[in-house]
Amino acid sequence: MSKRRDIDFFKNPAAAREWQAQEAAMHAARQGRAPADARDAAYRRIDQALRADDAIDLPADFADRLAAKAGPVPTAATAPETGLEKQLTRLLLAALVIAGLVVAVLEGGSWFSSDPAAWSVAGNPWVLALLACLGASQGAEWLRRRLG
Repeated sequence: MSKRRDIDFFKNPAAAREWQAQEAAMHAARQGRAPADARDAAYRRIDQALRADDAIDLPADFADRLAAKAGPVPTAATAPETGLEKQLTRLLLAALVIAGLVVAVLEGGSWFSSDPAAWSVAGNPWVLALLACLGASQGAEWLRRRLG
């Protein structure tokens, strides 16, 4: 039990008395003594219910058969995408591309004219880094499909 949930019987004497009553009822039931009062009888019923063998006659391979019927647990890689998710992803991607094109058309003239060398692949290390990241991502996906 975690420390935060433990009962401090020194600070809470009522809880200590309740615990002692539960323990006394449990020991009296095991020794075969009659219940002393209604609270003792109630604790005895709780103890009997907790100790009752409620296992029904399940076959030994019940869990294995149930797991076989359920099938494998889907993961993020194996779970099928729903049509709605695909459509929303495509819609959001299209909106992003259109927004990028609009910004490029409205503001692109000043960008391109300010430093045309910044847009060349060889002149900008950030473009090279972007291409390397895209290549690594696509290569990893290709390997996963090929090996997996």
